[in-house]
Amino acid sequence: MHRDHRRAEHRALIQHLGHGPGHRRARRRWGLRSRLGRAFALTALLAVILTTGMTVGTTMRVLEQFRPETSVTLTAADWDTLVQQAGRTIMGGAIRAALVSTLLSTVVAAFVTRQLTRPLLRLADGAGRLQAGERGVTLPVPPRNDELRALTLAFNDLTVSLERQEAWRRGLVADIAHDLRTPLSVMRSEIEAMQDGIQPADDAALARLHGEVLLLARLVTDLRVLSLAEGGALSLDVQPVHVGIMLHALADTYARRAGEAGVTLTVQTAPDLTVLADADRLRQTLQNLLDNALRYAAPGAVELSARAAGDHAALTIRDHGPGFAPDALSRAFERFYRADASRTRDPQGRASSGLGLAIARALTEAQGGTLEARNHPQGGAEFTVTLPVPT
Repeated sequence: MHRDHRRAEHRALIQHLGHGPGHRRARRRWGLRSRLGRAFALTALLAVILTTGMTVGTTMRVLEQFRPETSVTLTAADWDTLVQQAGRTIMGGAIRAALVSTLLSTVVAAFVTRQLTRPLLRLADGAGRLQAGERGVTLPVPPRNDELRALTLAFNDLTVSLERQEAWRRGLVADIAHDLRTPLSVMRSEIEAMQDGIQPADDAALARLHGEVLLLARLVTDLRVLSLAEGGALSLDVQPVHVGIMLHALADTYARRAGEAGVTLTVQTAPDLTVLADADRLRQTLQNLLDNALRYAAPGAVELSARAAGDHAALTIRDHGPGFAPDALSRAFERFYRADASRTRDPQGRASSGLGLAIARALTEAQGGTLEARNHPQGGAEFTVTLPVPT
């Protein structure tokens, strides 16, 4: 189930970051780089215009002020004095223009950097709160559609994901503790009853204890397989597997058990259909799906079928039971989830760890395939394993 959450979060993050062509054009037009470039280019242009205008204006005033009258005869010393005064006046005007330009640039730069650093400071503060262990941190989103907005949205998505994963982790630990506590409690009560002389240590009591030990062993094994499959550390031997042979062998193996549960098994498959998979892991996946069908759909019919679907093959296990409730369908592959919490064993009393469907999906995805569940339009639950075929 948490894999579905990660996929949904990834799709939402891609939408927030704007990976579409329209969003890319918007980012180029209003992105952080473009805003900085336009702001400082405009500042430089205004500074140049202001400096040039003030310098030219000062020069014109000086030339007008010191323009010699036609009736006045200037000596060389007087002309040098006038030139020096004009130079000092022009220099003073240029310095004033430079100071004004510097002041203008400083004001614009301070305004722009303030607009840029405010979201960054919020992000730094939010990251510090996350590091301190706070969950559910949500930052205000900047109004402009630029990199800062995308970064803030990504941060908010991250905090939501962390909060969801934390809740999922707490639930998982609680589920594991519950599933471990139940058989341990049964074993403890049985053993204490034997010690107190209330319950004889006969074959029936030992068989019950043995069943609880098998349940614990299966739970630990299933948790290890699930952890390896989801962590990508599972050793796989992927090669062409004949689907028809596997499905018929599976039906023969489960024939007696299905008959005891009142289930009829049928197999329909395309001839010579093969898939790329690890034969042992594919068999384990199909066994988990068939176990689920026998546990929740008995009595009735269970159909095993396979067909080609382009460059993939679809293996389907369908029962004719009541199917999934609306809320149960969305949680079918959740760890330790059972549609009927009281049904921890099948009709023959075999132990169930509550991890079968989660393991089936993890094993299928580890082999490059997909596993989906749905309610068949004509009734019953249907699981479809899709795997690539040899090219």
